[in-house]
Amino acid sequence: MSMTSPSVCPRCGQSVFADATHCGACGQAQPDRDDPPEAWIGRLIDHKYAIERVLGVGGMGMVFRAKRVLVGDVVALKVLFPRFLESPLQRRLFEDEGIAAARLAHPNVVTVFDAELSNETGVAYIAMELLEGQPLKDLLKARAPMPAGEVAAIGAQICEALVAAHGARIIHRDLKPDNVFLEALPGGGTRVKLVDFGIAAMLDAAPRNDQNRLFGTLRYMAPEQCMGGPVDARADLYALGVVLYEMLTRKRATGKTVTAVLQDVVVPPNDLLEPERHMPEALEALVLSLLAKRPEGRPASAAEVRDALWQVAEASGARRSGGGRPSVSTQPGPPAEAPPSAAAPVTGARPAWLWLAVVVAAVAAVAAALALGSGAP
Repeated sequence: MSMTSPSVCPRCGQSVFADATHCGACGQAQPDRDDPPEAWIGRLIDHKYAIERVLGVGGMGMVFRAKRVLVGDVVALKVLFPRFLESPLQRRLFEDEGIAAARLAHPNVVTVFDAELSNETGVAYIAMELLEGQPLKDLLKARAPMPAGEVAAIGAQICEALVAAHGARIIHRDLKPDNVFLEALPGGGTRVKLVDFGIAAMLDAAPRNDQNRLFGTLRYMAPEQCMGGPVDARADLYALGVVLYEMLTRKRATGKTVTAVLQDVVVPPNDLLEPERHMPEALEALVLSLLAKRPEGRPASAAEVRDALWQVAEASGARRSGGGRPSVSTQPGPPAEAPPSAAAPVTGARPAWLWLAVVVAAVAAVAAALALGSGAP
């Protein structure tokens, strides 16, 4: 018998030697932990998804273009690396993402068709719609600081997605430009899609030991989230405020540390812009309210923020058409560096991009969040 270190069967959870091909307890075939992504091409998952090609690889898994055998169309198939299924926390996050996907059906949220741990292969996968366009991160890098009306129109659509999520008792917890996708529509124009609910929290779920772990991306985390405290919908609104601030100013709202998030005073956006780029005072006040350090200082709901943003957008000439989508220019600009911090020191107080690159980046962010949650510096 092999003396190599055992792994855990993804089906029944029993120990299995690393070089065993099947679980001795349940007979489950064990996936090869070391298979490169290219080795998955041609595989049929659960007799439903034929993997055609690799679209991206992240720290926690792989994303493939796959054909749905029964329907004949193509999807984005996100597959977690088999080794991560040995972690109870990773299994829980995967289950939560599947639950969140099942609860949400909205034009501004990416559609998830299927989420399952395959009994046949022991592979955890999520099948999603395949979109064309670009992540907001790319538009921000190319064009920020962006016009106030355009920013407000994009922000309003993000709020439409948050209204749906919060109404389903789901907190995204990782809202950032990487996870906001601008879908290129066949007839022209764009539609905002909120993607990747991989670390979402269900407010109506039973309390768990990991409930207040530090999940998320520090730059967009609300102060209470940074402290590992309970979070609600207002944590997502804080993250929205950071995103809007960066689109409007091309600056970070705070510095790069937890202390900075907790203590830095946010510079009013118009103080950073040339007079001809100044935004309406109502928009500036809204953004600053979203960035309030304490949750009770922020707007009460995403619906309230949405309505305020649509008012700014429409006053600036942006159109709200059938899908609630704005006239967004996605023409690339010159290359640019990541925005620096705009926080003041405390003084006493059309090439199309497959959105799957966004999923891969977000998967890598989960890995970083896990390291942060385990106490890594």
